Amino acid sequence: METLYLTKDVKIAREHSTLVVIPAAGPRKRVPIEGLRHVIVAGEAQLTTAVLGLCGRNEVRVTILDWYGNVTGAFEPKGSPAAGRVRVKQAAAFLNPVRRMQLARIFVLGAARNIRANLKYRAYRGNRSLDSSLLAIDALMAQIPAAANVEALMGIEGQIRAYYYDAWPLIDARLHLGARRRRPPDSPLNCLISWFNGLAYSLVRNELAKTHLDDCISFLHASREARSSLALDLSENFKPPICDTLIFEAVMRGQIKPTWFHQEEGVCRLAEKGRAETLQLWVRKTEERVQGEHSFREIVRQEAIALERDLLGIAEYRPWRRKI
Repeated sequence: METLYLTKDVKIAREHSTLVVIPAAGPRKRVPIEGLRHVIVAGEAQLTTAVLGLCGRNEVRVTILDWYGNVTGAFEPKGSPAAGRVRVKQAAAFLNPVRRMQLARIFVLGAARNIRANLKYRAYRGNRSLDSSLLAIDALMAQIPAAANVEALMGIEGQIRAYYYDAWPLIDARLHLGARRRRPPDSPLNCLISWFNGLAYSLVRNELAKTHLDDCISFLHASREARSSLALDLSENFKPPICDTLIFEAVMRGQIKPTWFHQEEGVCRLAEKGRAETLQLWVRKTEERVQGEHSFREIVRQEAIALERDLLGIAEYRPWRRKI
């Protein structure tokens, strides 16, 4: 087990080289520290410095998510694989306006291609009502090479996503989103988008930690303290094929239940049952073989390595692209 997900209110204790997860009700779960690399806590948890010490010595990251999937904090093991040469090249690329725009365009184009692939997949199966949305997205994608700055790129990406979300009800009437609202989400669909996007960010951040990249130096999103802005850059490419596809599948298979959510005063968040059920879907999706080759987790790691190789001048970075 590489990632341990905790959704219930639990206590986490240490027994020698094993984490012991103690729920309020039910049996204890023992998880050997060997092979573990990431603990994601999505509920209330109590843990001791002995637990954190064991995690730190074994290079296990602990990430805390709020009710909406946002990362509220993280325990990072001591030390980092970041290499001086890579960090210098990464900083130089950020400080060079031409180079930064080159990489930022690649991130936006990669995300747009996978957004388009999600709609094209449905169109290939006879849904011609998506044609006008695909044409609008194609027209916006054609503007990406000429974007003058990062702000213009973000504007194009925002317009692409607007057409994309407007097309969701054409796939299935139950996918009617309305306005995209993030903080806080106000509907089950908005809640699921935020939740899965948060999990994607956590996945990418964990895989970045296995490379020599500095996750604070990004090219599309603004670099800010207390967040891995490079994980935001890289996760854009994987939101459509992982997060959005998960939502499509869950809705169209009738898996989503009202009991998954708490709704009050215009705010929607996942209940404990919803967190548990969606995490099961998430684990299956990220660990399954994609296009007969690697799991999404492995693909994300390869993506981070490909970016590192580009920064070192070894090979051009080309974002992973969904095949349809």
